[in-house]
Formats: sequence, structure tokens, C-alpha cells
Amino acid sequence: VFAVAITLLALDLSRIHANPNIGDGTFFAAFEQLWPSLLAFASSFLYIGIAWTNHHYVFVRVRQLSRGLNGANLLLLAAITLVPWATSTVADSLSLTGVHGQQEVVLYSAVMVLGSSTWWLLFHILAKHPELLEVPNTAKGFAADRIHTLVGTLGSIIPGVVGFYWSPIIAVAMFLAVLFFFAITSAGFERT
Repeated sequence: VFAVAITLLALDLSRIHANPNIGDGTFFAAFEQLWPSLLAFASSFLYIGIAWTNHHYVFVRVRQLSRGLNGANLLLLAAITLVPWATSTVADSLSLTGVHGQQEVVLYSAVMVLGSSTWWLLFHILAKHPELLEVPNTAKGFAADRIHTLVGTLGSIIPGVVGFYWSPIIAVAMFLAVLFFFAITSAGFERT
């Protein structure tokens, strides 16, 4: 699922090419208009990459599955499948002249909030059921990581509000900044 989501993001990059209808028809003229699409791509690529890495770190610690854990994992994967669609929607709106993208940024924000919520559920199940883990004591780390997901939820809502009321491009940059934060701090339960 993660590999397919990243592939779908990469396929969307084909929109950035020299276009005789844009500026002087060169690649750089197209890039000048379509750079918000690249910003949305970078944000989503980083989101999926972090999720993929964290998913691996979570499941190498799991000894056995339960229905609840399996369901939470499927919800998380479903949220990941929405990321390329939300990214494409935002990128299209930001690259079109005269379209501001407020509603599309709210959609992207909602997908990110859904993603954070599914991580919270996954961590909650592992925190409450240490018998599912190779080392039951790591449940404490998963309990602590539930707080991390609440930061992710706020970090997804605030850019959505900024994008709706002020600037969608700044909102996408804020999403990217939040993701850099998670890239640096996402090994929380390992330290515990």
C-alpha cells in the first residue's frame, strides 16, 4: 500500500513539463507555475515515507495480531490510500491561475487528521494489549506515542485553517514543516 501510494504520487509528476501555452514554453516557465504541485508532492511523499517507516518499526515489535489490531492497521492503510488523491487535488488547485485552493487544502487537512487518528487507534490497541507485543513492556512506549498523534492532529488542523482563511500555499508549507518535525521525532516509543 505504501509503495503504491508513493508510485501514484510520482506518476502525478508527469504534469510538470515544458508547455507551449505557459510563458515562453520552456520547462522553467512551467516550473514557475507548477512549483506548488512539487511542494504538495514533497509534503505527501514525506508523509507516506514517515508512515511507512513507522509502520515497519511498529510491526517488527508485534508478536501476534488481534482483530482490533488488524482492523486498526486496515484503517491506517485506507488513510494512506487517500493521500495521493488529496495531494493531486491540492496540486491541481494550486497550479491553476485564479484558483486559490482553500477547499482543497481543507480536504488535504482532513486526510491528514484521518491519518493521525488511525495511528492513535493503532497505538492505543498496542498500549492496552501488551500481550500482542514481542516485549510487553514496549506497550508503555506506544501509550506515550498516542500523545504524539495528538500533536499530529493539531499539526494537520492548523494548516487547514491557515489555508482556508489565509494562504493555501503557506498551509502546504506548514504541512511540510510539521512532517519534518515528525521525521525527526518519530522514534518516540523506541526511546521509552
